[in-house]
Amino acid sequence: MDLYKLHASNPHIFQQFSVKDILFLYYKCPQKEKILQLYSSYNQFVFSLKGGKIFHQGDRRYKVDKDSSYLFRRAGFLQEMSDDTQGWELLAFYLKDDYLKKIFDDFRRHLPLNELPVTPKEMMVRISINDRIRECYLSIIPYFNQRESLPEEIIEIKLKELLYNIFVNPENRNILSYINSLADGYQTPVWQVMESNYMYNLKLSEYAHLANRSLSAFKRDFMEYYGVTPGRWLASKRLKRAKTLIETTQKTIGEIAFENGFSNLSHFCRVFKDKYGITPTECRN
Repeated sequence: MDLYKLHASNPHIFQQFSVKDILFLYYKCPQKEKILQLYSSYNQFVFSLKGGKIFHQGDRRYKVDKDSSYLFRRAGFLQEMSDDTQGWELLAFYLKDDYLKKIFDDFRRHLPLNELPVTPKEMMVRISINDRIRECYLSIIPYFNQRESLPEEIIEIKLKELLYNIFVNPENRNILSYINSLADGYQTPVWQVMESNYMYNLKLSEYAHLANRSLSAFKRDFMEYYGVTPGRWLASKRLKRAKTLIETTQKTIGEIAFENGFSNLSHFCRVFKDKYGITPTECRN
């Protein structure tokens, strides 16, 4: 499920407005299922106001709670409900690469760009919040209840102020390193995208989107690196990871199938037996 499309197409659930290439969101998460499999096709800045969620990407686990904030990079992930009963209330912004590049270039001469750390590869990069940053994002919330039309220039100024204060905070050099890599035209290698996201049930076009490539360019780069088709590689990687989880965890077979990109349990059992000569249950026993 594409999180951006889910949000943008349901304004009655996710309070929102848009300015240029930015989608502004302020809502209480309506999630009912224990775990959802999602993917984000754009950069997202998320500011948690109440409650929280747990996110899984591959073998990494991220806990988002009250007053924590993150940059979500394009990626597939699992979103799990936390034990917090009050629900998750958040403010979020979807920003396309080109818009982030423009803002970065506007601020470049004011930013501390010397000796930046290595560009982070994690799906979620924590944003360190100080009083100025907190005041900036909280000041945007009243605009969601304003009925008259909003001057785009005012909203964009508020967002630029927020991004600038994030960028210049010395505790956010990982964020600055990532934005700097975008501005310098760095293209994430196909292998890096695939090794982090192969366990999610995505279409090839969606993997191409995560890799910021056209479908044809994605297939070409994939074949050049791996030497096999994406379909064969994905099936092999997912089954291998599923077998490891069957042998080393107490998760149910259904949970393991779901967490490795198989939406149909009977199909998973069939291809697992074709690969290993035994069923998932026999493998566990």
